[in-house]
Amino acid sequence: MKNGLLILLLATTLFAKEAVLPSELSAWKALSYMGSAKNPQELPNATLTLNTASLVGLVPTPKIQYVARPTNEGGTVSYGGLFQITLKEKGLYRVVLANASWIDLIKDGKPAPSVAHAQGSENSGIRKMVDYNLDEGTYTLQLSAGADTKSALLVTKLK
Repeated sequence: MKNGLLILLLATTLFAKEAVLPSELSAWKALSYMGSAKNPQELPNATLTLNTASLVGLVPTPKIQYVARPTNEGGTVSYGGLFQITLKEKGLYRVVLANASWIDLIKDGKPAPSVAHAQGSENSGIRKMVDYNLDEGTYTLQLSAGADTKSALLVTKLK
């Protein structure tokens, strides 16, 4: 019986259908680790690169000094982090996450309004996608109210 279950598990793993991702999300499958900043002074150490996916470490919410009050702060047992990204041109950008953390993009102390929300396709590992019309400049990406100590994270330009 144990051997049968092991064979079934191996077969399921080997032949699981992998999600087909659109070209703008092709970086999703190659992750490098990055820790998050806990305060604005640490942001240079948590700089995201456009079109590069990162596995990010998150910290307990009470230890974070957010740049602006998050849309959803979460409780004392939630996780989040701060990241910085510089965009060189105006356009439509997508933030992609593997978990359900709340996302705020802040520039000059003001949150950017989101223009669309979606979920990733089955077996993609993508839990949430949020689109923003953004100007060029440096943004602080705030994650809050997360249930996980890590997440995959990608910022990509759509148009």
